Amino acid sequence: MQKTDKFSFILKPSTIPNAGVGVFALHDIDKDTYMELFLPDFEEEILDIKDIPEELQMYCLDRQDDKLQCPKYFNRMDIGNYLNHSENANLKWEEGKGKGYFASRNIKKGEELFSNYKELGEPENKRDNYIA
Repeated sequence: MQKTDKFSFILKPSTIPNAGVGVFALHDIDKDTYMELFLPDFEEEILDIKDIPEELQMYCLDRQDDKLQCPKYFNRMDIGNYLNHSENANLKWEEGKGKGYFASRNIKKGEELFSNYKELGEPENKRDNYIA
């Protein structure tokens, strides 16, 4: 399928032990398909780490000088905020042909979707140990 929409994804327990929830495909998705994981009005903001409750920091990207890039509204995060990390991710972040995630290979119905967090621009010295 070459299109994703509001009926394409679901949150379920991740296949990664102790990872919480993950995002799963509800139908087959062809390679290079744009993944509609964030609404067009999704917003982020840069905040001081001290201003973000510890339980919410895992949904933010580290930046320099104790700053975090976070969803503007934690109480209405998009499904894309729940993607888990994998070195062998089936999604790729691109900004050239449209900013967002694209399928890096064919994805089967029921498969968990993964992002390679290293593509998200966190400074190397700020990356968590699971993406070292």
